[in-house]
Amino acid sequence: MLSFATEFPVSATATSGKFLAAVREWLLGSPHTVFKSSDFPLVDVQEEWSAKKSNEQIEVLRFDSTTSSAAAVRYTKIDDGLEWVSTVVFLQSSPAGWIGIRTSCESQHPSVRLPAARKPVFVRTFLNRLSGGLDGELTASASARILANSEVPLAARCLTGQTGCRLPVVYVSAKFQGGHSVNPTSLADALAGMAHVVVEPNRPFSVRLMQEVKSENIYGGAVGIYWPDGAGRRSFFPKQQFESSAELEHAVVDEVRLALVNRRPLARTTWASVQEQISRRKFAELRAAGSTAVEEYVQNFDKEAKAKQQELEDAELEISRLQAEIRRYQSQRPMQSGLSLQAAPEKDLFAGEILGIVHDALTDTIARVTNDSRRQHVLKRLVAANPPSGEAGAIRSRLKTLLRDYKSMDAKVKAGLQEIGFDIADDGKHIKIIFQGDDRYMFAMPKSGSDVRGGLNLAGDISRLLL
Repeated sequence: MLSFATEFPVSATATSGKFLAAVREWLLGSPHTVFKSSDFPLVDVQEEWSAKKSNEQIEVLRFDSTTSSAAAVRYTKIDDGLEWVSTVVFLQSSPAGWIGIRTSCESQHPSVRLPAARKPVFVRTFLNRLSGGLDGELTASASARILANSEVPLAARCLTGQTGCRLPVVYVSAKFQGGHSVNPTSLADALAGMAHVVVEPNRPFSVRLMQEVKSENIYGGAVGIYWPDGAGRRSFFPKQQFESSAELEHAVVDEVRLALVNRRPLARTTWASVQEQISRRKFAELRAAGSTAVEEYVQNFDKEAKAKQQELEDAELEISRLQAEIRRYQSQRPMQSGLSLQAAPEKDLFAGEILGIVHDALTDTIARVTNDSRRQHVLKRLVAANPPSGEAGAIRSRLKTLLRDYKSMDAKVKAGLQEIGFDIADDGKHIKIIFQGDDRYMFAMPKSGSDVRGGLNLAGDISRLLL
């Protein structure tokens, strides 16, 4: 069973020799291999080479010409009833190089359970040794791409699949109060070689991006996966659905890994592709020499035919996987008509705001319709299936605490209001506070409070109009 697959660009300076040196470093650096440095001179391999020792086998292909350079390594190991096969392919053809990786695990006995899939450690080895290359407008890297305030157009292209990338873009939005729901550094490291991690800098950036993409962007701390040129479905991860940043990160990484496994590989980064290039060169050499060695000619013809057959079998396997994926998602989709609620051009001003408004409206309506009627049954089901996030209640409580004994806009009150999402302007007779930068929700506060209940009354007025 295929457990991991990806392709990513590497530096234009990478060569087949450097690639094979990185493979050698990876294999010899493993504490689990029986191979020693004297067992295989990978860097000096020409065309085809293989070695077998104990329960491990290494097969190598290499092709170099004046216009391109390619190499492929297949490492097989049998361990505790499991057969692990890792195939790594390198191609350098102007103007960029690419690495293709596919790892599979098969049980030799029905009773053996397959281990949980995870990213191979050698992905990082290749990124370190060969350096990530340019993938459209983004560079393959183990670091997150933190957007500048001026890069709204780039963010829009990332979300609409117009960056020319092969890898998906994992977009991390800013929370309403600033910061992010997941650690961008940790997430980028976990997704190195699998996806680009793009991070928006702040909430105002998200508001401007909304205008660029017609409200199709994620926001408020959510994380989204966007595929280039519509090559895969979009996946969104609202922060309130996860108990911790680590849980959210794990969900995103697992979603990307699963999608890549079910994605058809680039034809040029497969074992069959390198084998075909070697066979074609041998054909050309035989023809140029006027060779009468029919048997050698036939053998090389058979290898090319076998490479083509392998490509067809790989394609059929990918088609079968994709068909199974489609059937799985179709089975999850309800047969009856769904409910689509278009909230645009309004957007949540805090997490779960619009859902909470709809929930409250439905709850209020339940008491107004005929008891035990179809309408009441549907409304009750909708309310039960869409519980509010509780964020509105938390903001309301926080406001009351901050303004209960309000006397002036001291540092504590100011920091608390900003944490909730208020912008504060102190340039007139009164202090103005604006919620999430929306001028429709601007409130005036006295610079000094004399009324004992003035602060609580203000908190109540804000809550009634806003929450």
